[in-house]
Amino acid sequence: MSVWFSSGAFEHRGIDDILHDARTRSVERVELSSGTAYSPELLSLVRKAAKQMHFLVDNYFPPPEKPFVLNIASRDVEGRTRTLDLCHTAIALAAELGAPFYSVHAGFAAALKPELLGRPAAQAAALTAGDIDRDAAYAAMVETVRELADFAAARGVGLLIENNVISPLYLEKMPLNPLLLTRPDDVEPFFADVGRDNVGLLLDVGHAKVSATAEEFRPEAFVEAAAPFLRGWHLSDNN
Repeated sequence: MSVWFSSGAFEHRGIDDILHDARTRSVERVELSSGTAYSPELLSLVRKAAKQMHFLVDNYFPPPEKPFVLNIASRDVEGRTRTLDLCHTAIALAAELGAPFYSVHAGFAAALKPELLGRPAAQAAALTAGDIDRDAAYAAMVETVRELADFAAARGVGLLIENNVISPLYLEKMPLNPLLLTRPDDVEPFFADVGRDNVGLLLDVGHAKVSATAEEFRPEAFVEAAAPFLRGWHLSDNN
């Protein structure tokens, strides 16, 4: 098993500072992930560092100059197009860097603005039940994952889908969950519907723990449901 440090675990957001800190701490394996600041030199710095370091590519990376919400369940033309474009770029980068897979978060069943990400109470205040269509979003997510899986397979790369996180703070204000793949019983039907051998699950245990509190299931139940599809872990903890 290989252990990698997320770029989000470093103090800085600029890729040059992240790479400098990694080298200073003798970290040779870095997962390039969300939260990294946009820079026109970002990819050239990563390619240069790849001569001595190893990289994975995760979710919202490389970050675009104009922020948007990456959503593999997006149903509007612009959102889906921008999501596919970023994911295609990320998959091609993963292949170039010799990474075994690209990983991306499961989708949202509602349109969110970038400033609402990571703010569950604000999301709940901004949404109504009429804004959320879980069935339509799920169908869009399955279609998008199939397309990305085929694109990845042609480049010798796997595709991992990360379980989403629903906060108790959200459900206290809005009882309809807009986030997909947050429950153990979501897992098996999703992978059956996708039907691609190069697609697996990236299990974020911190996400599972929060969702378990919000939706009242055992956190261990997510691990049990994920076992047949599990190809990677995001390891963190919370209360």
